[in-house]
Amino acid sequence: MSTTSIRRTAALTTATAFLPLSLALGASPASASVGTSIAATAQANLGKGACSTNTAGGGAYYSSCTGNGGSPEAWCADFAKWVWAQNGVDVRGLTPAAGSFGTYNGGLHSTPQAGDAVLYNYNYNGYADHVAIVTAVGNGTITTIGGNEGGVSGNWSATSKVRQSATHSSAIGYSWGGQRISGYVSPIGGTDTGGTTTAPTPVAPNHVYDNVRFANGNWQGVALADAGADVSQVVTAAMPNGDLHVVTLSSGKVYDNVRFANGSWQGTALADGSGYITSIAAVGMPNGDMRLETVSNGNVYDNVRFANGSWQGAALADAGGKVSQAALAAMPNGDMHLVTLSAGKVYDNVRFANGNWQGTALADGSGYITSIAAAGMPNGDMHLETVSDRYVYDNVRFANGSWQGAALADAGGAVGQATVTALPNGDLHLVTLSNGNVYDNVRFSNGTWQGTAIADGSGKVNAVAATGMPNGDMHLNTLAN
Repeated sequence: MSTTSIRRTAALTTATAFLPLSLALGASPASASVGTSIAATAQANLGKGACSTNTAGGGAYYSSCTGNGGSPEAWCADFAKWVWAQNGVDVRGLTPAAGSFGTYNGGLHSTPQAGDAVLYNYNYNGYADHVAIVTAVGNGTITTIGGNEGGVSGNWSATSKVRQSATHSSAIGYSWGGQRISGYVSPIGGTDTGGTTTAPTPVAPNHVYDNVRFANGNWQGVALADAGADVSQVVTAAMPNGDLHVVTLSSGKVYDNVRFANGSWQGTALADGSGYITSIAAVGMPNGDMRLETVSNGNVYDNVRFANGSWQGAALADAGGKVSQAALAAMPNGDMHLVTLSAGKVYDNVRFANGNWQGTALADGSGYITSIAAAGMPNGDMHLETVSDRYVYDNVRFANGSWQGAALADAGGAVGQATVTALPNGDLHLVTLSNGNVYDNVRFSNGTWQGTAIADGSGKVNAVAATGMPNGDMHLNTLAN
């Protein structure tokens, strides 16, 4: 192969190949100065190998020299992560798998900036062939620098180097070195170091905050709800008796907290201690049960916290092995929709009130979806929100089982995550996260939209969850450093 050819980094087969959602959602692109600094760090390491002394004085790029039984691993992701880290970027969740960049910071977008990562042959389920750093952007072109490029067949990782590409097209789908550009990923945070190597900026742990939008439209204001372990995802579930469950994911384990109807909190309790969970979803059912879905190794498990407080235990609900995210919607008749995201496509399954399952059916086959949310409406409809290239689309599965089709709901082009919830009066709240800020939009029961309004302008939010309460209030839970 020529020296411009690239070498793939296989995705991990364990749950660590997926990024915690707190990192994947809602962060802003790098500033121009940070992007320039990232590019300069990549440039300073040109020509170095997996076991070379890097510009920080170390003997490798993370595990590039020892990742495969003491010999160099396929190390393109090691290099890209290392370059970002030297510039203060939050690299939590990124692994030696190139595919781990695919769900970072809201997933892929189509407009590159200097300092972004570029992903090749990404399958939208944790696997990609290669990742590199964008070092320059022109009029429809990019230049990149990547690790593990230009090696010798049969001894690739040991002979490959950090190499710079020729300037080429930035278009999605363009083939460079025999591999297609899948999209671009922007770094979270970062500091302008002028291209000099520095220690990564320490990242503060995420905490959970609770806010309330009262039925009259007023907001309570943000209050700390969980200051404990570093949380990577939060989901919420409203119960018929007015209790609120705030379920959190931390280090692969799931914790349940209850805000009782009187406003007091139970405190966090371990709900699933397996340690390998990568994504969660929860919903309150009309009979007072709470259903909890967990994603581990691409499979979905269904658990129930019964109205009496006891747990059923996790049972396999989807053994496809390729699910990256699940969403839940409770219906007035006791049915539950389990919506899953796999390889950029969305599938819908129904657990009927009698306990039987319908089986998965394709709901959106576009193949470019990076995040999903769902909500059951009082009239029996289900709304499905999808995020693709940072736009939000609203779809409806009517009570008769037919689908409306995805319609553009937020054309801002900067959405990292969307969550959705229904209120007893038939209104639907679409809450979006963009550049660390939270926005609330309302689709009224007559089908008209209010328009986005700022709900949290702190600029520090990493993930959101929302749920409508029986009294017409809406609880908004956020993760922030």
